[in-house]
Amino acid sequence: MPLTMLPVGKKAVVNTCRAKGKTKKFLEGLGIIPGTPISVLSEIKGNLIVCIKGTRIAIDRGIAQQLTVEFQC
Repeated sequence: MPLTMLPVGKKAVVNTCRAKGKTKKFLEGLGIIPGTPISVLSEIKGNLIVCIKGTRIAIDRGIAQQLTVEFQC
């Protein structure tokens, strides 16, 4: 499912990144790569504040839709 559908407070694992070019490299630089745990801390007008590797990151809704995640058991 897209990251935008992950409820606030739930944890998941990044599955794939459909972003291209500079956007994909930027996300990789932030540590948003497949297999990395991620959780949504808050949502404001579709934009997300996520926690990845103990760091809070703001992600635009358009970019968040390009990240697919799966629930972590």
